[in-house]
This record gives sequence, C-alpha cells and structure tokens, in this order.
Amino acid sequence: MADQIKNQKEALAASIEMEKQGQAFYLKTAEKAKDKMTRDVFTFLSNEELKHIDSIKQFYEAEIAGKTVKFDAIIDDAKNDNAKKAINKLFSGLDKKAPVDKTDMEAYKFARDFEKNGEKFYREAGAKATNPQVKRLFEFLVEEELRHFQMIDDSIAFMENPSEWFHRKEKWHVEG
Repeated sequence: MADQIKNQKEALAASIEMEKQGQAFYLKTAEKAKDKMTRDVFTFLSNEELKHIDSIKQFYEAEIAGKTVKFDAIIDDAKNDNAKKAINKLFSGLDKKAPVDKTDMEAYKFARDFEKNGEKFYREAGAKATNPQVKRLFEFLVEEELRHFQMIDDSIAFMENPSEWFHRKEKWHVEG
C-alpha cells in the first residue's frame, strides 16, 4: 500500500512537471507565432495548463499531508464552462485562407503529440491510482488532453485546407 501511495505521489509530481513544460512551450510558441490564430490558440492552451498545474498541486499537497481533497471544488475551478465558448471564439471569424507558416505548423504538430502523450500518461496514472479522488483527477485530465488534442487537430486541419475545414464545420452536404 505504501508503494501505491508513493507511486501516486510520483505520478502527481510528474503531472505537475509535464503541465509546466507544456505551459512553457505554449507560451513561447504564442510569443513567436506569425499569425493571430496561432497566438490565440497557444495563449489559450498556456492558460489551460496553468489551471491544470493549480489543480494537480492542490491534490499533490493534500496527498502529501494525508488530507481529503474536495475534488468537485478543485475541478470546477479548473473546468472552465466557458472553455468551449472560448475555443469556438478562436475559430470564429477566420478567413477562408489560412496563413500557413512552417514554424507554426511544426509547433501545432508537436503540441498535438504532446497532448496525445499527456492523455496516455494520465490514462495510465488513473488506472494505477488507489485514491478515488486522484483517479477522478486523472480522468478529468484525460478529458482535458483530448479536448486540447481536438482543438489542435482542428487548427492543423484549418491551416492545411481552410475550405475543407469550413465545409466540415458548417456541415455542408451535397444533395442530388
């Protein structure tokens, strides 16, 4: 049992570090981005990572102290109900032509891989977690990573083929 708790604490500590690395990358990418959409997407992701760091730290500190965590309050703070609106706003008003910059595209692809790896890590950590509250935290983080992955994937799709992206988003269909 002591090993499981130790492993759980290590997973939480690793999660904090992973989110910090993601936040730093997203912030740096936003600052260097060539176009507004890329700046906005990576600024949003950077801010999301800060929320995750705060949530994980609260769990980590409670685990270290052997205290019970008020899971719902922590997650409610991190789970911004306006996140979906913010994501939609980032994509609203886009031109039908994408400003494609190779450096920005590489950053998107790196970010997509980063989120996918984060999702895998959190899924595995959640499966090993013994504390039900920590398990729920990792499940929440899996959902967040998947949401970020989708946002990044949508950004890549837009930059690669804006007309197809609009076609998909507007759910046009051909009748015949």
